[in-house]
Amino acid sequence: MYQGVSLYYINLPHYLPIGQDVGTRCIASSANIQLRKITSVMNSNISLNDTIGTTRLKKRRQMTLDQAHSHGKPGRADLHMHSTYSDGIATIEQILHHTQHNTNLSVIALTDHDEIEGSLRARDLWAKGKYRFDYIVGEEISTREGHMLALFIEKRIAPGLSIERSIDLVHEQGGLAIVAHPMNRIFRHSCQREVLDRIHTNQDVWLDGIETWNASFCGIYANRVAMSANREIYGWPELGNSDAHTLNSIGRGCTWFNGSTAQDVRNAIEAGQCAPGGRLWRVNDYLRLARHHINKHRPLRRVRVA
Repeated sequence: MYQGVSLYYINLPHYLPIGQDVGTRCIASSANIQLRKITSVMNSNISLNDTIGTTRLKKRRQMTLDQAHSHGKPGRADLHMHSTYSDGIATIEQILHHTQHNTNLSVIALTDHDEIEGSLRARDLWAKGKYRFDYIVGEEISTREGHMLALFIEKRIAPGLSIERSIDLVHEQGGLAIVAHPMNRIFRHSCQREVLDRIHTNQDVWLDGIETWNASFCGIYANRVAMSANREIYGWPELGNSDAHTLNSIGRGCTWFNGSTAQDVRNAIEAGQCAPGGRLWRVNDYLRLARHHINKHRPLRRVRVA
């Protein structure tokens, strides 16, 4: 029971970013020690261990609804989804409407592939409406080594760069860099272990988080591998997301956090106090997406003129 205090958590053998309120990042490079500042006004019966991300979770398990509530994480964010601006089948208007009326998400981010125009336009529509959820501008960047989410950015980041350069460009905008659906051995846009190892040992570049629950096919089996590797080796803050390409898959994956706003979820990620949750896509989600792409590439029938 710790009330109104700032607590420091030492974690070996890597480093993580310090909380946003500090305004700087500290690396104890000589000992390869990670110093993470966790600032939170803790009340009721929430203990220190309960507030630290995935500490109480099993090595290969996501956080359940009951666990999230008991650990003081009532907020649900889905920070990885796609619209018709890339390869999703829903318009931004449909995504905003569906999130409002058919989910209990607190925060969403639209992260189209190598495109930010739709996310910026969605924010404009969101700002003009009366929505109960908060919104974050984002992009899914196709780096040379795999996909990476950029959150809280304002300008598009070009694809085809190294993941290190892409991370730097995200941080130059004050954004967060989250590796998406890593360690899937058969998906060519998935960052592999050697890439994560390289970033982990690089003292000049850091990831702000890792998506260890991806509700799409990218996460089948790979989610468990990513969770295990992160909890044993890397120790980055963990996120869960839907990677939705259809309306009904929005919210299938989520990031649990304490709060309800975009700033709250950012604070949770930076402090390592978020946790992944959710379930995989349903069969119908795959069927809808498959039908869309089949119809999209089907040649138009010629109309015979009498």
